[in-house]
Amino acid sequence: MKGTQVIIRRVIGTMQDKRDRHIGTDLVMQDLLWILAPLSSRDTKFAVKLRMLGCVRTMHLILKGHFTDNKLIFPLLVIMKQLAKNAVTTSILIRDGVITTYERVLVSLGFIPTARLRLCLDAIDYFSKNKVCCMQIVKTGLCSVLLRVFDRWDRYEGRMRLKICAHILQTLQHLCNIKAGRRALCTKKHVQTLHRFCSQCPDEPEFDGLLARVCSVITLCLKHQALPVPTSSPATFNLNPILKGTNTSWPCHEDEEDAANSDSKTVNSDLDDDGPETDIEGIDEFPDMDFDENDIKTTETPDESDKTANNILQNATKSGDSLQSSLWINPNERDIEDLKKYFIYYKEFGSLNKQVRLVKSRSNSRGSILEEFLNAPSGTNRNVASSLNLTVTSALGNTDYDNGVGPSQSPSVSQYHKIHESSSTTSCSSLKIHKDISKYSTFESVYCTISTRVRSVIPFVKVAFPDMMGGQGLNQPEPLNKMERTACRTKLLSCVDRAINPESYMNETVYDLDQLCSAVTSEPSAQKSFSSECICLGNTDEQDITKVNASTTKLGFESRFESGNLRKAIQVGPREYELILMPDVNSSKRHQWFYFEVRNMQQGRPYVFNIVNCEKSDSQFNFGMKPVMYSVKEAIIGRAGWVRAGSDICYYRNSYHYANQRNHNKCYLTATFNIDFPHTNDVVYIAYHFPFTYSMMMTRIWQWSMEMPPGSYLRAEPLCYSLNNNEVPLLTVSAEDTPNNPIVDREIIFLTARVHPGESNASWVMDGTLGCLLGNSIAAASLRAKYVFKIVPMLNVEGVINGCHRCGLTNEDLNRRWCKPSPVLHPSIYHTKGLIEYLVRVWKKPPLVYCDYHGHSRKKNVFFYGCAGAESWCSNDRIVPDEPVKYLMLPALMHRLSPAFALGSCSFRVERERESTARVTVWRHLGVTRSYTMEASFCGFDRGPFKGFHLNTHHLQSVGSDFCEALNGLNDSATNVDIQLTKDLNGEIEVDSEGGSGSDSVLKTDSDEDFD
Repeated sequence: MKGTQVIIRRVIGTMQDKRDRHIGTDLVMQDLLWILAPLSSRDTKFAVKLRMLGCVRTMHLILKGHFTDNKLIFPLLVIMKQLAKNAVTTSILIRDGVITTYERVLVSLGFIPTARLRLCLDAIDYFSKNKVCCMQIVKTGLCSVLLRVFDRWDRYEGRMRLKICAHILQTLQHLCNIKAGRRALCTKKHVQTLHRFCSQCPDEPEFDGLLARVCSVITLCLKHQALPVPTSSPATFNLNPILKGTNTSWPCHEDEEDAANSDSKTVNSDLDDDGPETDIEGIDEFPDMDFDENDIKTTETPDESDKTANNILQNATKSGDSLQSSLWINPNERDIEDLKKYFIYYKEFGSLNKQVRLVKSRSNSRGSILEEFLNAPSGTNRNVASSLNLTVTSALGNTDYDNGVGPSQSPSVSQYHKIHESSSTTSCSSLKIHKDISKYSTFESVYCTISTRVRSVIPFVKVAFPDMMGGQGLNQPEPLNKMERTACRTKLLSCVDRAINPESYMNETVYDLDQLCSAVTSEPSAQKSFSSECICLGNTDEQDITKVNASTTKLGFESRFESGNLRKAIQVGPREYELILMPDVNSSKRHQWFYFEVRNMQQGRPYVFNIVNCEKSDSQFNFGMKPVMYSVKEAIIGRAGWVRAGSDICYYRNSYHYANQRNHNKCYLTATFNIDFPHTNDVVYIAYHFPFTYSMMMTRIWQWSMEMPPGSYLRAEPLCYSLNNNEVPLLTVSAEDTPNNPIVDREIIFLTARVHPGESNASWVMDGTLGCLLGNSIAAASLRAKYVFKIVPMLNVEGVINGCHRCGLTNEDLNRRWCKPSPVLHPSIYHTKGLIEYLVRVWKKPPLVYCDYHGHSRKKNVFFYGCAGAESWCSNDRIVPDEPVKYLMLPALMHRLSPAFALGSCSFRVERERESTARVTVWRHLGVTRSYTMEASFCGFDRGPFKGFHLNTHHLQSVGSDFCEALNGLNDSATNVDIQLTKDLNGEIEVDSEGGSGSDSVLKTDSDEDFD
C-alpha cells in the first residue's frame, strides 16, 4: 500500500507551498495531518517510509512551528509518537533537538489531563530509552517539568491518571540508567515529591504498579548502597593445585547470571533458572574471582588426590600428547581408547572380552570398534594420554581397596575389577564413605558418620537436625499463600524509608560468617579444603532446647552445616532481621538457595526476615510460594517434618546495589516473610525448599544396600571424585541375571539428577524413583526384570555440600558443559557422558530413555522438556522425518499416571542456547530419541487434583515412583494404548498459555529478564 507515501509527499508539497505564501495551505495541511495520523498508527513501517523519503526532520519542523495550534497539535503528537517507537528515527530526532521542542510542548499544554498530555508523555517515554536522549532531558530541564506534572497526580482522575503517572515513572526509570539522571533526581525536592506519592498513594490494586515503580526510582537514584559484606566471599576454593601441570585454563569466560538463570530466554528451559547471556561453547570466565599471588605461592601441599592427578597430567604432557586437544574434543570424536575403559562400570554384562563377543554377535559386521582396539598391537596406544585417567585413576589412588594389577590390565581397570569380584552379585557398595559402617547402625548415626567424612570448603560445626532425622515433610495439604497487598505495601515503603533514613534503624550484626571463617583460618592448623574426620560431627539441639536463655532478645543464627547458606544476619528492629546469602563458591553472585538455623525466639509475635541480596527479577514468592520450616520441639512431640511457613510474603527490588563495576547500576531484590514460631526457646530451621543433602543421599544408598528385595541387583560405586575429593556415586539397579532373562538383553534406562545444587526437589524425585525401583512390589520386580538402570543421583556434589544455588567449585553451570566437558574441571559430567557414549558407540545399544531431574523456579506443577526435530532451531533437524509417538509416549503416560504431572506445560523445542545441556547433547550427539528433562516446581500446583496447594516431599517422591510406572508401560503394544492416551498424544488437552506464574504480581519488578 502506497497511500502513506502519497500523503507524506503531499505534506511536503504543502510545506513548500506555504513557504511560497500560497493561499489555503493551512487548511490543506490540517486535513493531510489528520489523515496521516491514523495511517501512522496502522502502518507498521510508517517510520521507515518517512525516513526513506527524508521527511523525519520535516515532521519535527512542523511540530516546532505548530505546537501552539490546537487544530494541529493532536495529529502531530500521534505521528511523532510513532516515530519515537523506531530507534533510528529516534536518533535522528534527538540530534535535531526534539527534546527541547517537547519541553516547550509540555509547558504549553499545562497540567490539564488531556489526551494531548498523555501522547506527549508517551513519546517522551519512548525517546528516553535512548541514553543520549536521557542526557538531553537532564540538560533541558525537562526532568523537573515531568516531576511537576507528576506532583499533581491527585488532581487527575480515572485511567488517564494511571497512564500519565505510568509514562512519567517509566521515563524516570530510564533516567536512572545514567549518572547525570540519578544526580538530577536525587535532589531533596524531587525525592520529597516521590516520597509524598508513597505516603499518599491510595490503597487500591491499580496503584500497586505505580507504587512499585516510585520505590524503584527512589532506590535507584539515591546514593549507591553496597551490601555490608566484603566483596570477596569466604567460600573460595583454590583450583591451582588441580590445574597445575595441565593446559586447562581457568578462569576463561563468565556465565552472566545467568545462565544462572540459564534456562530463561523462554520459560521452556531446563532451568531456572535460574539466563539471558549464556555462553554455550567455551568454559566460563569469572573476573569476580581474585586469587592473591602470595596466597597461591604459599598454598599448602595438596592432598594425595591432587598429587596423583598432577603426576598423571605431567606424565601425559611429557609423552607428547596434546592435552588441549584431548580435553576439548568434538563431542562426536571421543577417543575410543578412553571409551573402552568404561566397561568397568558395566560389569553386569560380563568381562571385557565377553562384552566384545556379545556386541559382535548382535551386529553382522566384523565386530565393534572396541574389538579393533583390543586386537591392535600392544604398542600402538601405549603413549596415548588417556584423559579418562585424569580423574578415575586419581580417585582410585585415594581408596582403601586392594589394587593388585593383573598382567594384561591397566591399573584403573584391574582395581575396579578387584572391587566388583569381591562383592556380592545382589548388593554391593564400593563407596569409600560407607567403609566400616555397621549394618546394625541407625539412620541418625550413619548420617553423622557420613557427614563427618564429607569434605567442605567452609568447615562444618554440626549436623542439621532435620537432615539427621530423614528430612521428610509433613504429609498434609498446604494451601498456596495469598498475597496480602496491605502488608506488602507496608514492607515496600519500609524498605524505601530505610534507604532514606538508615540511621533510624538498629543495624546490629548478630551473625557474620566472614568473621567466623577468618577466625578459623587464622589458626595454624586450619585448612581451606576441610576434612573433619578428626572431629565427629553431631547435633545437640534436643539438649539445647531444654536450656532457658532469657538473657538475650536477639535471635541466634547458624549455617555451618551441610547445604547451609547464610552469610550475615543484621538486626534492624526489635523483631526484624536483614539476611544476606552466600554466593556460589568462587563467585560473587547466584544467590537464591538459603538454609539456616534460628534459636532464642519467643512465641506469640511474628519475626520479620528480609533476604536482601536475591537476584532473580521475579519469584514464586510473589505467586503463592512459602519457605519451609522445621521445628525441633515439634519433632520431639511427634510432629516431625518440614512444613510451609510464613505470612506477608512478597518479593521486590531494594536499595542495595551490585558491587561489581559492570552491574553497579543494578539493584538486588528482597524476599521477605514473617515467621510466627510455634514455641519459645526452640531450634528452628528455615530453607528455600526441602533440603536433600549429599550425606542424606549416601545414607539412603547405604540403607537400600542393607534391605535388598530377593532377586534384585544393586551396585553402588564411585563414578569419579569431585574436585574436593568427594565421591560421585553411580548406581546400577536391575534383577539378577537368569538364563530365561539375560541381563545383556535388557534395555538400559539412564537417569541423572541435581546438576544444579539449589534444586533439591530433583533429589526428592530421584529418592522416590530409587525407593520404587528397590521396593518389594510386583511393579518394581517387573521394572528390574525389564531394564538395567544406570543412575547418577547427584552430578554436582560440591555445589550441594557447600550450599550453592547453581554451580560447583569452578563457578560454572555444569548443565552448560555437556558438549565439551573437561575431565579436570567437570569430572562428573565428563564421565557420565562417557558412560552413555560407551553404550552408544561401543556396546552398540543406546539407552531407551535418558532423563535429567531438575527443579523449576518460575512454573508450577511437574512437566517434561523433550526434543523434537520438527521444533528445532536448526533447519537440518526439521528436514529429518520425525516420529512424535516415540518422544510423546512417556509424557502422555505420566499425564495418565501422575496427578502432579501437567502435560500442557511440556515443551519439545530444541533451542540454540540449550545445545550444551544434557537433554539436547544426549539427543543430538548420542542419538537418544527419548531424552528429557523432568522439571518439578519449587512452589505447587495450578491444575489437577492438587490445584491451589504446595508441593511436599511426598508429592515429589510419588512423582519419582510414577515415573517408574510410566517406564513399565513404555514398551507395551499399541493395542494397550486407550482412547484417552491417544487424545493426549494428539494434544487435545489444555496447554499453558503463558510462561510465567499464571497471574500478575502485585509488586512485579521492572526487569524483563528471565532466569530459569
